[in-house]
Amino acid sequence: MDLAKAFTYITEDERWVNKLLIALIVMFFSFLFIPIFFLIGYSVAITRNVKDGVEKPLPEWDDWGKLFMDGLYIFLAQLVYTLPFWLLVCIAGAVTIAAGGAPTDAQDFAAAAMGTTWLIVSCLGFLLLVALFFISPAIIVQYVLTDNFGACFRFGEVFGIARQSIGDILMVFLATFGAGLAVSIVTGVLSIIPCLGWILSFVIGLVVGPYLTAVTGHLYGQIAAKFTGKSAKFAA
Repeated sequence: MDLAKAFTYITEDERWVNKLLIALIVMFFSFLFIPIFFLIGYSVAITRNVKDGVEKPLPEWDDWGKLFMDGLYIFLAQLVYTLPFWLLVCIAGAVTIAAGGAPTDAQDFAAAAMGTTWLIVSCLGFLLLVALFFISPAIIVQYVLTDNFGACFRFGEVFGIARQSIGDILMVFLATFGAGLAVSIVTGVLSIIPCLGWILSFVIGLVVGPYLTAVTGHLYGQIAAKFTGKSAKFAA
């Protein structure tokens, strides 16, 4: 994967400031929940452009309907894949409620059953979360490869993408986590400096979200490109 390209391609677009500014505004209103779909959709659009080899893959904010639907589809698909986790939580909750209503002479058994259930659920839940860590990017890759919401539920294909991309997905996580950590250190140092440092720290803190979203979209696009035989385009 070309990590350097993912972090530098943004400024190669002459309209990158305007595009990230719009992303920042949308992110600012994400507490309303609906804007989250536009942000997800924008990241998907970047992934699709990189997969297709578009020279300047940072897309315009000119097709809000497409961005919304792409984001909604990815959100729903990833939600479906989390259902086993929520099922485990419901089972553990039901056991807890049942244990709370157990007769006095059965409290010890109920407590043991509840503890055992939560232990099993915690272990299985952790394994599911680890699996979802790799499956979530694979869902996005599958979607941009097919442009078909239903294809997100071809579980064999999605799991196959996740299995073949384990190293790349880990690299994406380490790259973005490292960048986020570096930004946190920088903003922490700047926040010590009165006035100018505070302003710079605030500005950097605002921009880092849209920026890392764009970086992640590009890296996912590189993964998708490998499944179309175009990965060599990003090796230079």
